[in-house]
Amino acid sequence: MPIVTIDGRQIEVEPGTSVIQAADQLGVEIPRFCYHPDLEPEGNCRMCLVEVDGFPKPVVACATPVVDGMVVKTPHTSPVASRAVRGVLEFLLVNHPIDCPICDKAGECSLQDFYMHPDYGQHRSHVDSKEKVHKAKRVDLGPRIVLDAERCVMCSRCVRFSENVTGYAELQFIRRGNHVELVSFEEQALQDPYAGNFADICPVGALLSRDFRFKRRVWKLDYTSSICAGCSTGCNLRIDHYDGHIERLIPRRNPDVNRSWLCDEGRLSYKQLAMAPRVTHPHQDGEKALWVKVTAAADELLRAGTLGKGLPLAALASASATNETLWLFRRYVEAAFPRHLLEFRLAQETEAVRERQDKLLRRIDKHPNTMGALHLGYTAGMGLEGLVREAEAGRLGALLMLYYPPLVGEESEETKDRIRRLLELAQESVLLTTHHLPYLAGAKILLPVAAWSEEEGTYTNYQGTVQHANGAVGSPSAARPAAEVLGDLMRQATYGRPETEPGRVFAEIAEKVPAFRGLRYKELASRLATAYPPEGRMPYGKDGFTGH
Repeated sequence: MPIVTIDGRQIEVEPGTSVIQAADQLGVEIPRFCYHPDLEPEGNCRMCLVEVDGFPKPVVACATPVVDGMVVKTPHTSPVASRAVRGVLEFLLVNHPIDCPICDKAGECSLQDFYMHPDYGQHRSHVDSKEKVHKAKRVDLGPRIVLDAERCVMCSRCVRFSENVTGYAELQFIRRGNHVELVSFEEQALQDPYAGNFADICPVGALLSRDFRFKRRVWKLDYTSSICAGCSTGCNLRIDHYDGHIERLIPRRNPDVNRSWLCDEGRLSYKQLAMAPRVTHPHQDGEKALWVKVTAAADELLRAGTLGKGLPLAALASASATNETLWLFRRYVEAAFPRHLLEFRLAQETEAVRERQDKLLRRIDKHPNTMGALHLGYTAGMGLEGLVREAEAGRLGALLMLYYPPLVGEESEETKDRIRRLLELAQESVLLTTHHLPYLAGAKILLPVAAWSEEEGTYTNYQGTVQHANGAVGSPSAARPAAEVLGDLMRQATYGRPETEPGRVFAEIAEKVPAFRGLRYKELASRLATAYPPEGRMPYGKDGFTGH
């Protein structure tokens, strides 16, 4: 394999690796606008110019493959490359508007960072602001994106993403020279269901998210790595939140799952958490109750409806629960109720889990953990429809149900009717859920649990990949993670004292369930995105300039 020297440091790389990729592996940042790890290189921005021994002039690092023995000097160490990049940057800034104070990209803008870099930035403009070329501002590109054409640096990332990744090809450049302008096809609104990615990959403030625009300065946000719970793909994402409220979701790069992309449905799924009033306190027979009393009452109610009547328990969990919650749910059911029907299917999840909704990321199954439920032994085989039939025939006792409303779309009317019917037929019912919904109104005991983004755990996507999701914000009022509630049920009913901390529960799963064998929770929890966030480079932050 070829060995290349970059700024005096050697690295051995795979054949075909570009200079910019080799530099990234070394942790030496070469400035870039058009290069992105999940897009074909184009080399049109000229910001990644480097000096290569034996070459007569600087070359673009993104489109130059390494060869064995190549010696490269970046703008951090080469005066030649530094002057070249400084000149390119000056040309890009000639007509760029001076509206950084009101730009949503401020704080994560590549152009800002490169201008402030001591090796090739900090120059004076030779053009008066009154002489700058003016272009269209605040252009409506549909429900997801707003365009400010003056800020565009013509990197073509958005054009390539639209054409080569999603195939919609809705963006293009028109005119020439310093009058080049980005426009949508026939000036129509974007139809792409992945349009939110335009704002992610834009290195400046040209394409902005309508959902996040003017909402919050990025340096005020807290960041939490997590997994999208909108479908069975399990895209890696980052939850950006402020003062206990989610402000936006953006993708994290995972080449094996979602690369750098996130569909608009998943991006906006956090809004579903406010779709209905949250369950904030335990309720028994419609009245608020204390946790200490209500968990004991719930266990007694379930036992009275099953063991007392010689009937099996209907135990309906959720494919939106974490693996740890599903494991404790199963443990409680099996320990307390010798006769039970353990299920999680509301409709056709097992058939839909691998079915594509489109060619990129979206799946028909809108649950993040269908495969996890299957691996953990939820195989009664009758689903919600079968449980309703058994209840109508008088062959079921009490009902224990764990339910999370979908974050993408909503349940079909048929599913809602079946849930409503099952709760009506079960005279003794305990429901763990997050929201007050009309079709959930029949439960005798209602226990509030944490929703997605409020608890830690793991999900198993349609490929069988187990991934870690962090909790980002707190649960409302008295709501608690479902794993803790299930642990309390077991402890108060003297069925043991199970661990409820996610890492310890996962260790037990890995020991006893073949599909999880060999996995370690700490390794899953520390597995972050690779060096690239969606915009294609790490923004400079409190740690200063990389590569300098």
